[in-house]
Amino acid sequence: MLTPGGPGLSWPQQVLSLAERMRPGTVLDPRCGVRRAFVFDEQPDLDLLGRVLTAVVERHDAVRTLPRPGGDGVVPEPRLPSPVTVAVAALPPGAGDEETRRAVLAAATAPYDLAAGPLLRGVWLSRPGAGGVLLLGLHHWAGDAAALDALQQETAELYSALRSGRPLPPPPPRYAELVAARSCAPSERDGELSAWWQAELAGARRGSLPAPGSGRTPGGATGLLARPLSDAASEALLELTDRHRASPYMVLLAALGALLDDGRSADDLDATLFTVDGGRSAGERRTIGFLAEPLPLRLRLDRTRPLGDAIGAVRTTVLAAMAHRDVPFLQLLQTAPRLAVALLRGRRPATLVQYFSPSDLVLDGLVGRVLPTFPASDVDEPHPWAVPIDLDVTVERRGRRHDVAVLFDPGLWSRGDVARAVDSWEAVLSQGLTDPRRPLGRLAGGPR
Repeated sequence: MLTPGGPGLSWPQQVLSLAERMRPGTVLDPRCGVRRAFVFDEQPDLDLLGRVLTAVVERHDAVRTLPRPGGDGVVPEPRLPSPVTVAVAALPPGAGDEETRRAVLAAATAPYDLAAGPLLRGVWLSRPGAGGVLLLGLHHWAGDAAALDALQQETAELYSALRSGRPLPPPPPRYAELVAARSCAPSERDGELSAWWQAELAGARRGSLPAPGSGRTPGGATGLLARPLSDAASEALLELTDRHRASPYMVLLAALGALLDDGRSADDLDATLFTVDGGRSAGERRTIGFLAEPLPLRLRLDRTRPLGDAIGAVRTTVLAAMAHRDVPFLQLLQTAPRLAVALLRGRRPATLVQYFSPSDLVLDGLVGRVLPTFPASDVDEPHPWAVPIDLDVTVERRGRRHDVAVLFDPGLWSRGDVARAVDSWEAVLSQGLTDPRRPLGRLAGGPR
């Protein structure tokens, strides 16, 4: 063990520490992690992969800095590097999508050893004959989606270098160094940024889907609905993106605005959602670690206007929030205590919406095709999740297709409620393309 107290918590880890205080046992649940799985037609060199992941542990301090309960939150405890082996399991003969999904989920949610580490894993699920599925995972304390990108890049580069006998690429910046630099770098804009956020979020109301079960006690997003976005909705999303010169994420948010409830039942929506700001500088992109900050987005939409107008309004909101994002989320809350209560303990459910485009993994010429993080399934089963959010909506792009996964609080919504909401979301996208003058509030067949 190294001397404790060396590394500090990153701004996002401070948010996780707060989340652990709010809902003890969620962030420090050893089953909670982020993962990415890839289908290979041929088996890669698993011994070499073990050497690769061992090198990753040596090069990235975040995966060997363990979370410990302490004081009012979580205390980081650094450890020395330790060797990693790729765990191997066999898929059943003739395993279809559902059997593969269950095997990947079991491998991904197997408990991490938070007492010894490391907070990284590799699992090979072999298919009889040839090929299989490679899972790369991180405990949530050590990584976010951008950290998975860094892990994937490191795995590919180190595998190729070790296989050919070339020197390894220079190590990326250490996570502890990035945390220290961010913590110690005052900004001349601090006052301006804090003032902007206070004005932007004054009187903010959390937005979410109507919650038929709002009389029940919420317990966090542990229900899961995952399915492909319909072909028509996927094509409409991409067409609307081009037509309105917006990002797919902006279009998705605008379409979601047709369904959201801000507690007022009005044509004009005023609802605050959250996204995760995973933006990293060029020097930070190769570093594994939790650097993604929550970012509030206050949507103000006139639902008597068409979807195109909503997309323009959302674009303005997102770009303004990104331009003022260099304020730690907890600092933002400390400058506005009433806002903190409204956002963290408000009566209305909290909603997180994210959009990703994961890529395939190439290991020295062997191509692993990326799988959806949450493959489609008709099974209703609980899912461990560390973030104290009631509704977590993730859309992933693969080529021109999209997959949607909704983690939801079953105390607030049933699986059927969520499925009907996704149906309506798809309808808003499709009809918003084919009937561009129709009011946003009427695209999903609603009364507005």
